[in-house]
Amino acid sequence: MKKIAKLVLGLSLLAGSSLSAGAAFAATAPAITTSSTIITTGNPYLKQLPYSSQGKIYGTVPKGTKLTVLENTNKYYVKVNYNGQTGYISTLHLKAVGGGTSTAPAPAPAPAPSKPGTSGSSSATWSKQADSILSFAKSLQGKVQYAYAKNDTKNLIFDCSSFTKYVFNKEGIHLPWGARAQYKLGTPVSKSELRKGDLVFFSTTATAGNKDTVNKIGHVGIYIGNNKFIHNVNPKDDVVIGDLNNTWQKNHYVASARILK
Repeated sequence: MKKIAKLVLGLSLLAGSSLSAGAAFAATAPAITTSSTIITTGNPYLKQLPYSSQGKIYGTVPKGTKLTVLENTNKYYVKVNYNGQTGYISTLHLKAVGGGTSTAPAPAPAPAPSKPGTSGSSSATWSKQADSILSFAKSLQGKVQYAYAKNDTKNLIFDCSSFTKYVFNKEGIHLPWGARAQYKLGTPVSKSELRKGDLVFFSTTATAGNKDTVNKIGHVGIYIGNNKFIHNVNPKDDVVIGDLNNTWQKNHYVASARILK
């Protein structure tokens, strides 16, 4: 019995030591940032888009693969290149093994982004920011082209969420790419509380059947006021001003979120 007790005690001490070592490693592990070297801890999908249930899946990345982070896109996905294919992998299946910069370079002509959801200028009020964002968005009508899953700042080819990401970045406000990720970043507001500069979210044919709010989201625009909003809608119309009172918008409206505080 004494031998068994000693064995149990020894195993307990060993387990405690392992847990302590694991906790210490977690506390000192480098953060995953742009330009980090990462290693996959599972077999994550390499995806076309940085959000769940949308876009193509190119394949899987084997466990133990070392990669360089091209963009720290959001807390759920990072952008990488694997075997010549650029895509996004989940942050749940990787860890950082090297340092980098905290954000990707800001697209010209916008200034470098500040922290998500914050202003690049402390003196600017949310109202002035909203006016600037909406003025810039409207100026892009006839210049921006819509293309699904595109974020081409050089040629002004965007989908709905890369368009909102681009115009908010004009004010130094960094949004993630992906309508669902943008909703999660903001503060939810009701339709009756909408003010200029808020983001408005809609379902699409592909997402309308989902039950929860986040997974229903498939499209995003920027609220102007008086039930109007501006959005990059499709390859035929590109950037247009819509009306929340129209039938499609009424039937597909999901939620709203406030970015400008």
